Amino acid sequence: MTTETAPPPPPHLRPPTALPYHRLTRLERRTSRWWRPLTTVAVALAVFVVLILLASGALMLASLLVPWLPEPSDLDTFALDNPTDMLLTFGMLALMIPAVLLGARWGGGRSRILHSVAGRLRWSMMLRAAAVLVPLYAAVYWGSFLLDPPDDAAVPRFDAMLVAGLAVCVALVPLQCAAEEYAFRGLPQQVLGTWLRSPLWGIVLPVPLFMLGHGYDWVGQVDIAVFALCMGFLVWKSGGLELAIAVHTANNLTLLLAAPFSPSSLDQGAVDPATLLISVPLTLVSTAGLALWFSRVHGLRPFEPLRGTGGAQTVPAPDALPREARSAAPPL
Repeated sequence: MTTETAPPPPPHLRPPTALPYHRLTRLERRTSRWWRPLTTVAVALAVFVVLILLASGALMLASLLVPWLPEPSDLDTFALDNPTDMLLTFGMLALMIPAVLLGARWGGGRSRILHSVAGRLRWSMMLRAAAVLVPLYAAVYWGSFLLDPPDDAAVPRFDAMLVAGLAVCVALVPLQCAAEEYAFRGLPQQVLGTWLRSPLWGIVLPVPLFMLGHGYDWVGQVDIAVFALCMGFLVWKSGGLELAIAVHTANNLTLLLAAPFSPSSLDQGAVDPATLLISVPLTLVSTAGLALWFSRVHGLRPFEPLRGTGGAQTVPAPDALPREARSAAPPL
């Protein structure tokens, strides 16, 4: 007596294999073709240029229709009491979010996987992390400011322009931070992960590009490099951009909100080496703490990434998944 076995399902009905974040483009044939990374980057750059031109035109029109809107400051400086500076500095960078997502959609074939292995932004996880990180960064940065005030420390005059600038800052800085994570962490990891199996390529290679966007001396660039490496690790480890966005926002927002009390803190250029004794340990401790917390929640080893299917509709039953794939199931 023979036992007949059912034939395997056709490829389009087979459940997708859970993959780490940087390899999500390998889930489907149409997103894993060798030329997809090239078209993704090309389309993202083209869309970003178009958006910059449109936004610049809109800002010029606003300057004509809104007489009280101040002129922008010099190209190498910006002031918190100038809402136009805030719009130019953070608003233009925020345009990288739609540019990268449209590049991944039109050039890469799929954009949802840029958010996370769940195919979406995991808002709960990001907000829970931010609820801890923002007070932590505020306590460290503002506490160090009080203990060792800079030479230009002073109480600012809170007029309408400063309040407007701070409001624009609070609204746009989280978007600016998210945009940089999409452009310098998410996009490079998945672009390079289409060709290369190791996540180190996508974590390390974008670091010089991120450093070029900041005009600090070698001391400041060391700080930027450490930050970029840690955020790249968090993206790969957590299988998404949420934790990196939370850290980035906590860092930038707390520094900018303290800037009215020391205008020179916004200047790029020479950086006091002593600042590395505060910023670098804070970045490393935050990264390690988030990684350990995330590992405990999902039952992962410290250097084991969360895997997922990018929000694909057809997924295997939990019992049929390997342990690494099952760890992707509990939502945050």
